[in-house]
Amino acid sequence: MKLPFVVNGHEVELTVAADRRAVDVLREDLALTGTKEGCGTGECGACTILVDGEPRLSCLTLAGRLAGTQVTTIEGMAPGPEALHPLQQAFVDKGAVQCGFCTPGMVITAGEFLARRPRADRQEMAEAISGNLCRCTGYGKILDAMEEGRAPAATLNPCLPAPAGPFAGTFVSTSSVAGRPVYSPKSLSELWAISAENPKAQLIAGGTDLLVWLRNRRIDPPGLIDLGNIDGLRGISESSDAVRVGALTSHAQLLDHPCTNEFFPVLRKALLSLGSPHIRRMGTIGGNIVTASPAGDSLPPLYVLGAEVELSSAAGSRRLPIAGFILGPGTTALAAGEILSAIILPRPPAGLVHHYEKVGLRNALACSVASLAAVLEVNADSVVTSARMAWGSVGPTVERIAAVEAALIGSTLNRETLEKLIPLVRNAIAPIDDVRASGEYRRMVAGNLLLRLLHSDWCCFPDAAQEFSGEEDR
Repeated sequence: MKLPFVVNGHEVELTVAADRRAVDVLREDLALTGTKEGCGTGECGACTILVDGEPRLSCLTLAGRLAGTQVTTIEGMAPGPEALHPLQQAFVDKGAVQCGFCTPGMVITAGEFLARRPRADRQEMAEAISGNLCRCTGYGKILDAMEEGRAPAATLNPCLPAPAGPFAGTFVSTSSVAGRPVYSPKSLSELWAISAENPKAQLIAGGTDLLVWLRNRRIDPPGLIDLGNIDGLRGISESSDAVRVGALTSHAQLLDHPCTNEFFPVLRKALLSLGSPHIRRMGTIGGNIVTASPAGDSLPPLYVLGAEVELSSAAGSRRLPIAGFILGPGTTALAAGEILSAIILPRPPAGLVHHYEKVGLRNALACSVASLAAVLEVNADSVVTSARMAWGSVGPTVERIAAVEAALIGSTLNRETLEKLIPLVRNAIAPIDDVRASGEYRRMVAGNLLLRLLHSDWCCFPDAAQEFSGEEDR
């Protein structure tokens, strides 16, 4: 395919295989080797670039998605080949660079964030770079450099105008243009036609899982259908009784929308724990659902919120409760020729208690060992009048335990009540052993997560909260 785009202010056009990754095109074809590839799975952030001013993980970006965009790599931050951007200089001055492998992605991420948020505090800066891993320098010095360079970072122009001079890179493609085709429909009608002609082609939304699977050869489809140009599949709209979320809406867009915080705090909490800021910008809510991982962070909240999925095809559309859509790990009720087009969230009554918590092996980019989402109605006497609870990562699908919900209704929400329910939880689930945790540990944690209801942000039961000892984390 012909790939025209602007990189660091220079107009380029390459002939590349449509299924190549952006990181490979930048490094191999344009000799922009400042962009590093570390993990290849989106976890380290070393390959971060700006695409139309937004941070993107180039290892998880199809080359075709660069067409018509303006790209900034680390080479484009500095005013010239012998000069450094003030933020780069701050990294040098504050000792925030050792091996330097993570530094390009770290500086790109920091520069974009500080250009938007020059008055951010250290905690906010730490969250911004939580998707950029550094193994040797230490984040204290990196945050020092961000504080030092925060004012000059505002001068970063992530979409540089095209200069008159020639491009300084090699501008020679070293790769074969052969590869699996990538189709990019711009409407649903185009999608149905392409899908009918290519029934074995793999759909791609955000690509944060799919490109990893392709690289690891977990899947090998004959072609890809990129949904990213179908505007009708993204966006959030509200009605009097529900909120409709397009399947291509990113996690970050959901987090930024006022309705998420107002109506669905349990979902907001879950999305804040999902991946990193980079992953949340790229990944989509529809992709997270269709992947159907028992550890999917958005799934337990969607279960307790009573979400429905809208499935569309050339023949029309239908709706299913999310619990009827996800059939097992990686298995859904999608029929041939169907896509997940939207998620419908009923607007819950005001005054409900929303809680989400997960246990992972680290503070950021953690895959869930066990998680709990809960939406409760509690009266003025601290008696639970309705309860919806769902556990993730403790079975082949999200687990709702009817006996626990029934036992909670009519009971006072306190430590004594919840401790009595822990055995019900542990006996109702059958978690597996894997590289993250044993089944026995998951069973223990799943029960103990009940006690975290007494120590949540919304906690309005001070007597119960004072009994909290922290033992439930162990």
